[in-house]
Order: sequence, then structure tokens, then C-alpha cells
Amino acid sequence: MQLIKKWVAGVLTMMLLLSVAIVGCNDENKKEEANNEQNQMQQFKPLSTESKKVMAEYKGGKVIEGDLNRYINIIAFLDPQLAYMLASAEGNTELRVELAKEYASRQYMLTQIKNDSSYVKQADQTLKELDASIKGNAAQAQAQGQDTPKSLEEAIKGKGFTSDELRQFFIEYHRVNRYYDDQLKGKTYDYVKVQHILVAINDGSQQDQPKRTADDAKKRAEEVKKKLNAGEDFSKLVKEYTDDPGSKETNGIYEGTPDQFVPEFAKACRELPLNQVSAPIKTDYGYHIVKVLDRGQKPVEKANEQVKMQKRQEVYEQVVKEKLEFKSLLSVPQKG
Repeated sequence: MQLIKKWVAGVLTMMLLLSVAIVGCNDENKKEEANNEQNQMQQFKPLSTESKKVMAEYKGGKVIEGDLNRYINIIAFLDPQLAYMLASAEGNTELRVELAKEYASRQYMLTQIKNDSSYVKQADQTLKELDASIKGNAAQAQAQGQDTPKSLEEAIKGKGFTSDELRQFFIEYHRVNRYYDDQLKGKTYDYVKVQHILVAINDGSQQDQPKRTADDAKKRAEEVKKKLNAGEDFSKLVKEYTDDPGSKETNGIYEGTPDQFVPEFAKACRELPLNQVSAPIKTDYGYHIVKVLDRGQKPVEKANEQVKMQKRQEVYEQVVKEKLEFKSLLSVPQKG
């Protein structure tokens, strides 16, 4: 049951950074199982919220184990994919330290944003929409002979938090969102609009891609380049040649910041003259034919969600480095 990932995405920017710690105990191949969200939820067992143990200290506060566990429980409820990844949180000290750091940063940000009734109203609206989403899912499931929770209250039973605690989470979510927005107000980012065709290299392990050697991919990319040089339409060739499912339906176009791409592709985004078709560019994915349509500085507030998440990540890292004074009281096993 997919719930409201869009609402937690902003405030949980740093959950994406936990992949380094998570991968240490969750094999990368298990990501394919993420398509079945119900199974993901079964992987996560709500953590106890009774412990008063101090897990970490930071400027102005402490991370209490029970509070952190409640926070993890709520995240797992709201996003089944994260629930799957967080299934090992209780026994993974390294992961718990990273979670404690993210939680502490959140608490620090709350001290910088004055609370008022507007955040309560926003939280209540979020809960209202969540409840409506659950009821809508229940109606569809019932029509198919399936049994799912029929309300928010029913859905959170046994999940390790109360409805009041969920409401407080969303109040704080909107306040933390405001902190990020304030920090990024007036900021700009390196914008690029790029069109490309990917000719993939595939040894056969990726069933959704044609099997192709590096030499074959390069030859095919050079064929595309020749056709473009001869004046053929880029968008038409995208439909015929590209192996990139992420951009095939948008005529091969991506918009964002060069930093979101792999290094070789990012370099082309930064340096290739506008509207000039590149020679084949090799990356881990294969060979790309690239044309930069536009680049420049744009306001972060008008960026797409991927760029905003990246910029919020930078804000988070600045908080941790310059403001938080985070000190874990847990012993992390040494690697190697």
C-alpha cells in the first residue's frame, strides 16, 4: 500500500544518504523485491519506543532511543520502500548512528523555526489527505475482494506510534520544510537541458536491454551520429535507437543540474557548445550521443524535485558540519 511518499520526501532528504550504511547489511540485489510493497512492510517490525537510553548528543539536545525508534516507525509506515531498507535498523549500529544524526539534525532545525498555528493547519490537512488516500485504496481493494485498512486509525494500529504522534510528526515536517526553504531562498543552481540517445552495453544480465558488446554499442552510436550530421531529426532517432527508458518518452530530454549525472555525461553538459551534437560519449551505461539545448543559472525554488533534494542534502551536510556538534554514544564496529 503506497501511502504519501510525496509528503515525506522533502523532510527526509537525508534518508537517501543512508544507502551507504544500509547497503552494508542489505544486498543490492534485494532492491528488485522493492516492487512488492506489501512484502516490504512485512520485512519491517516496529521498534520499541520505551527505551530512555541516550544514543547521541548534539548542540542543545540528546537523541533518546525510544524517540528515534518512534521516528523510524513513522518513516517505515509512510514509505514502504524505506521500511524495507530499515528492516535491519535495530541490529545495525552503523545505520542507527546515521539515523540518529539525521534525527538530531531535524531537531536542531526545529529550534530555528518558530512554531505557529499555520503548521498545525498544514499537518491536519496532510492527515486528512492521508486518511482519504487510505479509504480510497480500501474501496478499490474491496472491489477486488481484498482486505486492507479502511481508515488512518486502523492503518496505524500496531505500527509503533499513535495518531497524535503522527500529527506531531507532520507539524514538525512542515516546520523543517520551512527551514530548508529559508536556507535555499534566493539560491541558484547550474541548470542544463540536454537531449541524448543511449546505446547500451549489455552482457545479457539486463533482460530489458538488448545484448550488446562495447564495440557493437560504439558502432551503433557512431551510426546515430552520422545520421544526425546528415540532418535527421534527433527526436525521431531517439524513438528508434535509445535504450534509456527514463527519457524515451520525452524525446531523450532531461532537465536539471549536471551534478545529477554520471561524470562523463555531466562534463558534456557543462562543456559542449549549445545545440552541437557530441561524438559518442562512453559511460558505465553505454555510449551516449548528447546535445545541450540550454544551460545557465536558475532559482532553486523553480527546480525539479531531484535538484531540490540535492540542494537540501547540501543544507543538511552544512548543518551537520557547522552547527550540529553531533556525538554518537554508540560503539560502531570497525570495518575490515
